[in-house]
Amino acid sequence: MRLKKLICFGLSLVMLSTAVACGGSTGAAKTDSAPAEETAEEAAEEEAAGTDETAEAEAPAEEEKAAADEAAEEKTAAEENAPAEKSTPVDTAATAANEIPASDISVTWEDSRLYPTLSLGNYYTITTYGVKGYEDVPFISASAFLHLLLEGKEKISVENGVMKVDMNGSQTVIDPASDTITIDNPSRFRACETVDGGVVDRSEFNVVTPSVKNASTQTDAKPLSVSLGAYHLPVIPYEDDILMPFLALQNVFGSIRMSNCLAYNGKDYFNALEATDFASDQKLHPGAKDSPYVKAVYSGPFSEKTEMTKAYAEYGYYSICLLMDLTFGHKEEKNITTFDDYFTRMNAKEALCSTDITAATTAEAMLFYYLFDSGHDALLGMQTVFGELEEPSASEVGGIADEIKESDAGKEIFEEAEETAKTPEEMQADVIIGALLEKGLKLPEVAPLYIWLTFLSANKPQDYGDRRIDFSGDTAVIYFEQFKDDSTKRMPSYYIDPIREEDEEESSFAFFHKCFEEIGQHEEVKNVVINLSNNGGGSATGLVSILGFLSPDGEVCFTNRDLVSESYREEWYHVDTNLDGVADDADGYCGQYDFFIMCSGSSYSCANALPYFAQKEGLAKVIGTNPGGGDCVVAPFIDAFGRCAVYSGMLKLGTQQGDDAGTFVSDEKATTLDYNMMPTILDVKNVPWFDAEGIADAVHRCKDGETEAVYAQPEGEQTGDIQPDQVISDLLGQLFTAISEIPVEEGEMPAETGEAPAQ
Repeated sequence: MRLKKLICFGLSLVMLSTAVACGGSTGAAKTDSAPAEETAEEAAEEEAAGTDETAEAEAPAEEEKAAADEAAEEKTAAEENAPAEKSTPVDTAATAANEIPASDISVTWEDSRLYPTLSLGNYYTITTYGVKGYEDVPFISASAFLHLLLEGKEKISVENGVMKVDMNGSQTVIDPASDTITIDNPSRFRACETVDGGVVDRSEFNVVTPSVKNASTQTDAKPLSVSLGAYHLPVIPYEDDILMPFLALQNVFGSIRMSNCLAYNGKDYFNALEATDFASDQKLHPGAKDSPYVKAVYSGPFSEKTEMTKAYAEYGYYSICLLMDLTFGHKEEKNITTFDDYFTRMNAKEALCSTDITAATTAEAMLFYYLFDSGHDALLGMQTVFGELEEPSASEVGGIADEIKESDAGKEIFEEAEETAKTPEEMQADVIIGALLEKGLKLPEVAPLYIWLTFLSANKPQDYGDRRIDFSGDTAVIYFEQFKDDSTKRMPSYYIDPIREEDEEESSFAFFHKCFEEIGQHEEVKNVVINLSNNGGGSATGLVSILGFLSPDGEVCFTNRDLVSESYREEWYHVDTNLDGVADDADGYCGQYDFFIMCSGSSYSCANALPYFAQKEGLAKVIGTNPGGGDCVVAPFIDAFGRCAVYSGMLKLGTQQGDDAGTFVSDEKATTLDYNMMPTILDVKNVPWFDAEGIADAVHRCKDGETEAVYAQPEGEQTGDIQPDQVISDLLGQLFTAISEIPVEEGEMPAETGEAPAQ
C-alpha cells in the first residue's frame, strides 16, 4: 500500500490503497485459490443435516449454569483486565456459548454467497445463521469458513464438541466449553515455506527463491490462546460442527493469514477490501465505483437500514478489539494492554459502539488518523453496507476529539507532547496541522509525512514520471516511487516470456533489470544511487528483489519479528538478477558499483527498510536526510460495516540483538546518515531531490569523506535573512493548494480520489 495513497485520504479526512506496503505477503486480502464450489456446498448441506436435539444435548444442566454464573460474579475487575501471556483477556460477563440452546438458533439464509474474488460469477454458497440476542449478527460454520480460507488443505475433526484443525503441521483447537481458540504455532498456520510465516509466499517464488547458500533461521513460536468470551463472541457447538460470528472467524484466522478481506452486507459476503482498493484509483479505474460488483456489495439488506441494532453495533466494536488485540504492531509503544481498555481510557468506546452509523464511522476515522498516528494506518473509504453515509460535521469530529483530549490517557498524550522539546521540523508540522484542524487535533508523528509528501509533490519537475534513470558523469541515479511485484499476476514467468517494457510498470525487478542493462552500456559509471526521496513503500517482495541487485551474490537477508507468535526470523532469499535460471554468485552488482541510497522524510515503509537492510549488510551508504519510518508490515482491516482500512500489523522489521531472549530493535529510526544533505529544515529547498547532477556531486563529497552538505547563500543574503516563517508560509501554501485541487464529486468525500493531486 503506497504512502501517497494513504496520505491523500488522511488530508481529506482531517480537514474535512494486493500487495501490502512494506510488506507482507502480496497475497494478502486475496483468496483466489479456493476449493471447488461443490465442496463448499457439500459442507453447507452437512451443516443443515443435523438436529436441534444434538445441540440441546450438549447444553449444560441448569445447576452447572448457575454455578458458572456465580463463579463469574466472583471474578475481580483486576482479573478481568489483566492479560495472560499471549492470550486475550477474559471477560466473565460474556455469555458462554454452551448456554445457547438450539432453539435460539435459526437459519437466516440458506443460500448466502461468498465471493472470494472481484467476480460475481465466482462464488460459494454457505449457510448464514441467526442467534437470539445477537440480532443481525451473522453466524457461520467454522468448518465451512476454514475450508474456504485454507483452500481445502486442512484436516478438520470434531470430537465431544471440540474441533481440531491441522494445517501446515500446526494444530488449532476450538473449544466451545471455554469459548477459546488455541493455535499452537500461529506463524506456521499462516505459511510453512522458507521459515514459518515468511514474508515471501510460495506464490511469489519466481525470480526470488529461498536461499540454498544461507539457511534461514527462526526462534521457537509461542502458542496463541484467544478467549472469545472476552469479546462477547460466542462459540456454539452445533450438529457436529461449530457456529461462530463471521468476524470472530475472519479476525482470528483470516488476520493471521493476512486474508481478512470479506464484508457481510446482510446476506452475502464480498471481497470488499480488494474492491475498495481497486475502485479508489479513479484515474486507472474510473468506472469501478459504479461497477456491478461494487453495487452488489453495498445493495444488500443492510443498505435499507438507517441505524443498526445495538447487538450489531457491539459486535462491530468487539470484533475491532479482537483484531487489533491480536495483530496491531504498536501496542507496546502506545501502552495498550487491550483495546477495550484503550478505547475506554480514551473516551472513544461510546462513539465506537454507537448505533448511529455516521457517529461510529467518525469515531473509527479518529482511531486511524489520530490515535494510531502512523503513515501505515488509514481508512481506504467511508462507504458502508448500511446505506448512504452522511458526511461527518466539523462539530462532530471536534466533539469526539475533545472527548479524547479530556480523557486521562488523552491528557497524558498532550501533556507529554507539550513537555517534550521539539525540533524545528516538528514545530512547523504542528503549525501546519493546527491550521488544518479547528479543534486542536494534533498528529505530531504523522504530520511530517504530510509535509514531506506535499513539498516533494509540489517541487517534482513536470513530466518527471514515477520511475526513471539518469546519468551524470560516473554516477547513475535510479528514481522510483513505489516497490512493486507482479509474481502472482505475471503469467507465464520471465524465464519463458522475457521482460517486456510494460512489465516495468508492475514489477520493481523488471525495472531494475532494465536499469542495470542500461548502466552496463555506460562504462564510465562507478556509482549507482537509488533515489527513494519520493517513495512511500509497497511490496516486500519488491524490496527483496531490489536488495538482490545491491548484493554481491544475489543473497538477501530479511529480519523481522512476529508479534503474535513472538518468533524472530532471519529469512534468506536469492534473487536471480541476471535471469539465467541459476541462483549463483554471478547474481548481484555490489563490488561492480558503489551503491548509495538517497532518502527524505517521505521515504516510508519499504523505502525505510531498504536503506536499513542495505546499511546493516554493508551494501550501500545512505545520503539525503533520515527516512520517515514505518517498521510494521501493513495488515488489511475490514469491519462489520464494510469499512476498509490498513494498519500497522503483526510483523515488525528490525534485528534482534543477543540470544533468543535478546532485545529486538526495529528499523523505525535505526538508519544513520553517511552524508547529511539537509543539515537544517531551511536547507530543504537546497537539496537536489530531483537533480542527477546535484546528487552526483553529493556522492563525490561523501566518497571524499565529507559527512554534511554546506550550501552557499545567495549573494548579498545572510543566513539570518532566511526566515522560518517564510518556509512555513511556503509549505502551508503548497499544502492548501494541494488540498484545494483534490476533486470532490457531489455526495462523495475527498478521500475517494485515492491518489495525491498532481502539481
